[in-house]
Amino acid sequence: MPLFEIINDGVSDVLYDNGDALRFGTGYRHNNIARVALAALDTGGGVLAWQNPESVSIIIDRIELDVTTIATGAATIDVGTTATDATTSSNNLLTGLDVHSATGVFDNITDKGASGKSKQKLAAGKWVTASKASGACAGLAGYAYIHYHIV
Repeated sequence: MPLFEIINDGVSDVLYDNGDALRFGTGYRHNNIARVALAALDTGGGVLAWQNPESVSIIIDRIELDVTTIATGAATIDVGTTATDATTSSNNLLTGLDVHSATGVFDNITDKGASGKSKQKLAAGKWVTASKASGACAGLAGYAYIHYHIV
């Protein structure tokens, strides 16, 4: 028996209680959040390289960077999606993010920079990378939270 029903654009999603856990019926597209540690490497994809784990395309609707320890010297990073490989730099989510001036939480909506966008589609098996754009990333630490849903 459904606990409740959500109707969105004519598509009905029903929440069921099977005794062990709550689950949604067919058609529900939930958001996932991947947590990935940041690294202090200056190579392409050296700060972050995350591969889409789904067997289909996803839409990344937000990426948050929780910088807990700043880079020891002046440094900026670029974050983006790439179909090439885990060591390819891209800046279509965040561009030129300063990771030296202050710790804090930064995202591709408020802090996107010149080329960053608030959402990107990513094919199955392709990557999100964060790479040094300028300076050196030595000392940088924290986590990225990649919010996505399946297409």
